[in-house]
Amino acid sequence: MVGQAYHAGVLAALEHDLGWDPRTADVIVGTSAGSIVGTLLRLGVGASDLARFAVESPLSIEASAILEPIAGDEMELPPFTARDLIRRWAVPSAAMVGRIARRPWAWRPATTIAALAPPGRIDITDRVDALHRHAGDDLPENLWICAVRRTDGARVVFGRPGSPRAPFGLAVAASCAIPGYFAPVTIGGVEYVDGGAHSSTNADVLRHDPPEVVIVVVPMSSARGRVRSADGLMRRVAHRQARAEVQRLRRLGVSVLTIEPGRHSLAAMGVNMMATDRADAVVQAAFIETGRRTARPHVAERLAVLGEQARERHQRGSA
Repeated sequence: MVGQAYHAGVLAALEHDLGWDPRTADVIVGTSAGSIVGTLLRLGVGASDLARFAVESPLSIEASAILEPIAGDEMELPPFTARDLIRRWAVPSAAMVGRIARRPWAWRPATTIAALAPPGRIDITDRVDALHRHAGDDLPENLWICAVRRTDGARVVFGRPGSPRAPFGLAVAASCAIPGYFAPVTIGGVEYVDGGAHSSTNADVLRHDPPEVVIVVVPMSSARGRVRSADGLMRRVAHRQARAEVQRLRRLGVSVLTIEPGRHSLAAMGVNMMATDRADAVVQAAFIETGRRTARPHVAERLAVLGEQARERHQRGSA
């Protein structure tokens, strides 16, 4: 969809301009579309092939062997309408009320709304059967997939030490279960919905043991924070959330690069994030805008360590 295409364009630009392979990242945190992109990276699909896959161009032999068994036929998705939200909403549970009462400063209205929204009618768990057959039950090492627990609205990071165990495919499905549109995904008897209900990036999950460099890609945001379109409020909220999470990391001395859609990417993406006919334009715009960003001297300086790591790996591979 649109979010996957944006991720693909950004990562392909980083690979092209820096020689850095995103598959080598120490930790990948994925939410919603980002969980799918993170999954493909951890399974061995490179950034260039992610871009080719998004625009339906020929893939490398290695990527074809991974993607063809799990891609399947394109999923037909009906448009999201207001009718999806006029069915019966859930009543706040005692666990949710207690959680808000204990930490009212951490309450996120959007997360509560997502947890109480009527269950969607579309079941996406059948789409992960092929992923299970190809990759097995266990999440790849250092792939953290974010979802929201429906009982109390708490964020859960599957794959992170100390989190509930989840079958690989179901964790991805849970992270993509848009409230009111897709049906909640049940794991271990607990229902989960899209991790974007808590945050479109969830970059702050890295604050307890942060890497030296963090790259935050935010398809749902806007580079300037404000945008005059029907999805302007959503993008402003995503921008503010990402900025707060990045500030937490920077206070720890982490070098952070945030990449958000600029004017050309926003025009290519439109307001329907579920659109399937915009991938070519989105990948191209994201690639060009990211290249312009990384060419700026202060950004290039922050990313120099990634280029150095890429050169060291290449030299070791050539030795």
